[in-house]
Amino acid sequence: MNAKWTELVAALTLAALCATPVLAEDLPEVRIGTDGGYLPWTSMTPAGELTGFDIELARLVCQRMQRSCRFTAQPWEGQIPALEQGKYDILVGGISITPERQKRLAFTQSYGNLPINFAAAKNSGLNGKSSWAELKNALVGKTVGVQSGTQSQKFMDNELKGEVNVRLYDNQDSLNLDLLAGRIDAALAGRSPWIALTGSSQGETIEILSPNLDFEQFDYLGVGVGGLMRKDTAELRKAWDVALCQLKKDGEVTRISQQWFGFDISTKADPKICGE
Repeated sequence: MNAKWTELVAALTLAALCATPVLAEDLPEVRIGTDGGYLPWTSMTPAGELTGFDIELARLVCQRMQRSCRFTAQPWEGQIPALEQGKYDILVGGISITPERQKRLAFTQSYGNLPINFAAAKNSGLNGKSSWAELKNALVGKTVGVQSGTQSQKFMDNELKGEVNVRLYDNQDSLNLDLLAGRIDAALAGRSPWIALTGSSQGETIEILSPNLDFEQFDYLGVGVGGLMRKDTAELRKAWDVALCQLKKDGEVTRISQQWFGFDISTKADPKICGE
């Protein structure tokens, strides 16, 4: 009888443990990889701390999920291999959602969207173009810088291959320095780092060139930016998306985008995830 009673108690205890929900504090910390040199998406303060639109948004998501999160800065070209190797759970930092990336990885819903633009010195003679065809003709034979592994590089490969001298950079800061020093004639990047550069005292001689280049003209540029994850992290992706739905509804994504960009870059909540 005692043996049977012991077995019954053990069985009930096991059942109770199995039925106990996993609390947020019991879950492992979320490891977040980011660039740290792509202002205003991500950047480093003089004290060596990460800051920027994506950093603040990710912190808010972690709060909503009630999860502990740890950020690590790494150059962009090594981030996706590190994600695939399991070093990170998610990457953030102005990462474009594209069909090519979605073949092997998974994205959260989009939370922001900006075009890409060329930038050049105000006296370069490249400004004032009304169409991409006109600007393209003006760029022929020029030396143009772009950060490697980005959608901007893909644009250069698709639209200007053989037409310009391409110079690749590991990060946006190095690209900015050569543009400011006149070592390249123009540079291509997402509009956001150019807003940051031209709004600074050192960038007062630089101009953002028209036209804007976006998904409507070049579908391979993607429909916005999102957090990038492996496909085997469905639970985390669902929790991240739920938090984004809440933050969009509460106006938090709009608030921090206005703080970092000066205007609202937020995208609408995905009805398939957030409901109507």
